Amino acid sequence: MKNQLKEDEIDLIALIKSLWTSKKFIIKLTAGFTVLGVLVALLSPIQYTASSTFIPQSSQAGSSSNLSGVASLVGISIGGNISGNEIPPSLYPQIIQSTTYKRDLLELPLKISSDKPPVLLKDYMLQRNSSSDFLGTVKKYTIMLPSTILSAIKGEEKKSDYNSSNPAMSVSLEERGLFKGLTDILSLSVNAKERFVTLSASMEDPLISAIIAKGAQEILQKNVINYKIKSASEQLEFNQKQLDLKKIEFDSLQNKLALFKDSNLNIVSSRIENKLSGLESEFNIVSAVYQELSKQLEQSKLQVSRDTPVFSVINRVTIPNQRSAPKRSLIVVVYSFIGFMISCGLVLVKAPFLQIIKEIKS
Repeated sequence: MKNQLKEDEIDLIALIKSLWTSKKFIIKLTAGFTVLGVLVALLSPIQYTASSTFIPQSSQAGSSSNLSGVASLVGISIGGNISGNEIPPSLYPQIIQSTTYKRDLLELPLKISSDKPPVLLKDYMLQRNSSSDFLGTVKKYTIMLPSTILSAIKGEEKKSDYNSSNPAMSVSLEERGLFKGLTDILSLSVNAKERFVTLSASMEDPLISAIIAKGAQEILQKNVINYKIKSASEQLEFNQKQLDLKKIEFDSLQNKLALFKDSNLNIVSSRIENKLSGLESEFNIVSAVYQELSKQLEQSKLQVSRDTPVFSVINRVTIPNQRSAPKRSLIVVVYSFIGFMISCGLVLVKAPFLQIIKEIKS
């Protein structure tokens, strides 16, 4: 046991001695990685992040929460405050990754300057990508060389043919690149316990990041509202069409009845009275149906208002005045640490490796 401890102690001292002997190599390699870290920190684009935090609230949340509170007193859990046709916040990340949402966001107008017309987000992104091609190429074959090699080994994606006659079901290569750019720009986090949502946008320009964050929030809320009131809106549209059709019939019968009465004011005849009675009876039926449809239409309008979710904004979007990335000091420290570990590993592996080579040659 003592001999084993002695051998371990001798091995530890030998390792420390070998590291100390090669301290110049370790310092040089660490310094090289530190310089590389400085270059990465300086070449990394500055990012400004604008964000908003909001809570989706359903109109039925009050009654549901009261019922849940009463049920919890007797030890019964009836779930959350989410109704059957409501999108839970946990699905919001799926919404912002959908093709429909991204296409709507790409059509967002960016009012950058008061003396210039607004620019669509997709045009702004295409212009930004074309202007950064040179810097991207330099980074690709210098700092990002390892990932470039891996991508070359895996092979480039082949261009897929798609049916251009149905663009709604296909995504072009240009759109795919723009969608990937939106994924890098947007980030969404959901607090499942407190049910609040934070949506952020990061760009090189603080004003652009604030505009995108606000537009992304509005489009997300619009999609949620449209889904929530879809059933009530369809019912409202149906009732409106039926009421419009019945109003035409109602006005026609009303005019016909008035014209018949005016034409037979001084005529007393059983045949006239029978026809008048038939017209009045038909008019009363149509009038009753028309009034019932009017009531149903108003009820549908109330149902749409009742089903429309409300979003309570906790933190509104503001133009950021401090950059969120890159964290340059952290990048330099990480690269220095990686360089130190690699240099120490090379020093420790060098002696056993040379010994193996020597034994192979002998």
